[in-house]
Amino acid sequence: MVTLDETISEIGSYIQTIIQDMINFRSKRLDASIKVLNKLKEVMDAVLYTYRLGELYDKAIKIERPAFKQYDVVKPSLQLKYTGGKTRLYTDSAYIDVPSVPVFVFEPVSSGYAIMNASTEQLRRNISLKFPITTNIAEEPDMENAFGKYYFPDFAGWSFHYTSNTFYAGKKVTLMGMIMSINAILVYQYYVFQRKLTIDGVEYLFAIDVNFGKVIATTTTVQGQEIENVEYPCSWFELLTDYPGDVSVILYGNEYTRGPLQGEMYVRDILMVFFDSSAVMYQLN
Repeated sequence: MVTLDETISEIGSYIQTIIQDMINFRSKRLDASIKVLNKLKEVMDAVLYTYRLGELYDKAIKIERPAFKQYDVVKPSLQLKYTGGKTRLYTDSAYIDVPSVPVFVFEPVSSGYAIMNASTEQLRRNISLKFPITTNIAEEPDMENAFGKYYFPDFAGWSFHYTSNTFYAGKKVTLMGMIMSINAILVYQYYVFQRKLTIDGVEYLFAIDVNFGKVIATTTTVQGQEIENVEYPCSWFELLTDYPGDVSVILYGNEYTRGPLQGEMYVRDILMVFFDSSAVMYQLN
């Protein structure tokens, strides 16, 4: 019977044989690689090569032998001739003549004007008029789907204008769990957006006034404490129209129908109050 030690010894001899064979294989492979490189060097040394800068559309280094030439392939050249007026452009110490172009003066708009127009367009895109799909309107809608026809108003102007309005004094609305009783709405600035549409052959005016300011209110907290003359930033939207039919205004994703008749115009008032980093909208009438 073969003992454990004899088995381990036999395995060790196998491993030693395998390792030695691997070393011999790598050594012979290295010798073969050296012989191949030496032969290649011998062939290269016996041949004369010429190095020159040639062209193959773009510049490229070409290798040639006396019996083997490479031709250059160049891009075709095209020469244009200009006839007409010229303008002279000057540099620090020279000038070039180029085809003349009309002289114009570029006047960049002020940053304030650009910011105001950007904010105006953003505000306009969040206001739209919605009509039933069956409404006979001559003007093509800005957008139309199965729910209705939609029109964006046009910007008509803006102004600084201070007014104190008490139309809704005493009106109470909820505000984040509290009760806000309106005392007055102060307006400092307003924007006007308008759109005229022809419905059933009659032209109607649709105006949306956007008033910026603050609401003065008496606030009753959850605990029942009453705090007077609390000021909240707000935006006051007014939809005015002489159209007696079905129309609504969509403000920031909230839809409000045409308001009641006041004199010759139908008026809908919506108040957006900013409180605790949130905007809350109310239909006032």
